[in-house]
Amino acid sequence: MKEIDRRTIDDLGISSLVLMENAGLALVDEIERRTPDERLRITVICGPGNNGGDGMVAARHLADRGHEVVVFLAAPRSAFGGDAKVQLRPLTRLEMEIMVLSSQSSYERAFRRAAHSDVAVDSLFGTGLTRVVEGQWAQCVRILNSCPGLVISADVPSGLDARTGHPLGECVTADVTVTFGLPKTGLVLFPGAQFAGEVVVADIGIPRAVIDTMQLPGQLLGPDLVEHVYEDRWPDTHKGTYGHLLLCCGSAGKLGSGILASRGALRAGAGLVTLAVPVSALHMVDTATPEVMTAALPETAEGSFSRLGANGLKKLVKERDALAIGPGISTHPEVGELVREVLKWEGFPIVLDADALNVLEGDLNLLRSRGSEAVITPHPGEMSRLIGCGKEEVQADRIGAALECAGKSGCVVVLKGAGTVVAHPDGVYYINTTGNPGMASGGTGDVLTGMIGALLARKCSPFKSAAAAVYLHGAAADAAAEKITEHALTATDIIDSLGLTLLGIRTE
Repeated sequence: MKEIDRRTIDDLGISSLVLMENAGLALVDEIERRTPDERLRITVICGPGNNGGDGMVAARHLADRGHEVVVFLAAPRSAFGGDAKVQLRPLTRLEMEIMVLSSQSSYERAFRRAAHSDVAVDSLFGTGLTRVVEGQWAQCVRILNSCPGLVISADVPSGLDARTGHPLGECVTADVTVTFGLPKTGLVLFPGAQFAGEVVVADIGIPRAVIDTMQLPGQLLGPDLVEHVYEDRWPDTHKGTYGHLLLCCGSAGKLGSGILASRGALRAGAGLVTLAVPVSALHMVDTATPEVMTAALPETAEGSFSRLGANGLKKLVKERDALAIGPGISTHPEVGELVREVLKWEGFPIVLDADALNVLEGDLNLLRSRGSEAVITPHPGEMSRLIGCGKEEVQADRIGAALECAGKSGCVVVLKGAGTVVAHPDGVYYINTTGNPGMASGGTGDVLTGMIGALLARKCSPFKSAAAAVYLHGAAADAAAEKITEHALTATDIIDSLGLTLLGIRTE
């Protein structure tokens, strides 16, 4: 965004004051859209930078429209420079109520004012914040958070790292964030999304041509990709047209994983699905889903897949269009041998999940031979083992972790969790916008594996397969949660919701 601003201002000659005026007006419009026909008590807290300038523009227009506005400056007037200094001048000449926050009494007055305000405007810090918010700045954040009414942030909530979504000390908890030009990654990654509240992207006059000149690696994942993947079926097609997926799932005590994955694959549109399980489990899964074919492979004494099943599995794979392996297969040493053998085979797309990743023991070189023909779907704990760092480090920079893993493995990476990241080895990525905490229950990841496998079998590219499945999976969970709450949500509910969710996406 800094470079986009520079190109807009320096290369095209569009004044930074014009952009700032538009940003402030965007804040005003959003406030009045939410509170029509009301005369509001509004508190605005401004920092000394451009973000503060945005707030001062908003304050001027809000006062001009008849609202009762008080502006608190978070630094001495002498600290305001550049465009922020320019915007402070008309507020002074209009004799608006302005107070510098410097003494204990001034902070107490600001707390009293915020406590009786309908709206608090946060224009303290913007996207350039890198230091910890503490001392007087933390006090300003507390004032904003004490407002019982609408808290609205300019561009990003003050105190939030706009890149990672992690708070830098104290952070404003906004009801609405009006972000300028383009959404920032920190507003859609967690925990940043919780601090941002509802995110509104405002056009402030940056030409689309400028944005198009930038090589932006990241995109928000939306329904358009799902719609593209699920085009209308031609009348003269048959089940083979939509691919035959082989699932290699389950072990003693974990057979449900394969059933869930296979049902997810069917709902995601696979023409045919075969579920391979350890031989002793065949009778238990054979009739679980009538539409799914089954196959038995040799097993160990513990009821997991045996390395002796490699030849049988290879034969099954040759007759199918894609392979999904991992859910519930256990970390038995012979399972590890089998997975390593599978990774030597070529000529078909593959998705690896759960124990198929755990048995790799962080050796990403095993995946490189498959390249971008493979999709892996780790949760943060599995990701930490794959790239050799702590789980906390993964969560601190989810985009960075996903891109690192994709670069080292050569695979498409789905880093699951709130704000799932889908990363390509080329360095581009999606951030998902669907899903809810109700998905934190057993089996939901198995359903996703089956869905990705189904799209791979339908000849979709691994990157599109992963991204479209992730979005649809989360959207189905959201639709189900609206009916039964997040607390009661199960993997089966997601499967049952997939059809109507897909219908909604395609018809809307």
